[in-house]
Amino acid sequence: MIERNQRSRNRLAICASGLLYLLLALPACDSTSGVVSGELGKSSHVSIGQTLSFAGEDLSIRFAEVISDSRCPAGVECVWPGEISVQIQITYFKSLHQKTLVQSGAAPGLTTAFFNEYKIAFKVTPYPQAGSPIKKGDYRLELVVTKEAALSGGVLVTFDVVGEKYSVFFREPDAIRDVLAVYNGASQARIPSGRVIRGGAFYNQPWSWHIDPDDIQMVEVTIELCDGRPSDLEADIDYWVNTVGRYCPWGAVIVAVEDFR
Repeated sequence: MIERNQRSRNRLAICASGLLYLLLALPACDSTSGVVSGELGKSSHVSIGQTLSFAGEDLSIRFAEVISDSRCPAGVECVWPGEISVQIQITYFKSLHQKTLVQSGAAPGLTTAFFNEYKIAFKVTPYPQAGSPIKKGDYRLELVVTKEAALSGGVLVTFDVVGEKYSVFFREPDAIRDVLAVYNGASQARIPSGRVIRGGAFYNQPWSWHIDPDDIQMVEVTIELCDGRPSDLEADIDYWVNTVGRYCPWGAVIVAVEDFR
């Protein structure tokens, strides 16, 4: 009887050892992998390795990795607020695209980026706390994806300013007439003067601002205050929106015109 029980225990031990070996031999399963179903215009959250898909859209977004996180921890005084950079992989009509999203540590809400006709508002959490490093598996990417309306009823004009490009959508008939006259060499009113609006437009990437399509004119002279490069606006958008109000680069040259009328 004792011998039979001992043989049973030996067999159980062998089975347990075999099962443990099989478990160790299997590849590790990432609990954050998988597909999350989302809807345009609604907030969704994904972890590293997860993919956000949208019903009825040939679009999916995968949270690939956190590239760097230099955000100033909460409660700590820093000279620079820092930023976090994450890599996403966008599958669009079965074509794979890589895109880096960057959010400033000073941005409490959602930051905006664009991909083709899609506007991607995003936020990376959690925010760093002093003395508490964030583990890779704890990062979450909040996404609100919306589809921008297709351009119509106007003309999209791209300007070059000292090697930097920005685009303006002209909607007013008189403004369209004037900018086409400049493009065709029939006018000397070469300076685009438009009201600066905070927030990007999909046709004016990579800038986080755009020019009001209903408040843009071509003029011959302007005050020097509104002259500058697109990157100057990007570097101090509060000043340009609240103080200057308009953008009128003296050296702007038309490099492309697309008619959507």
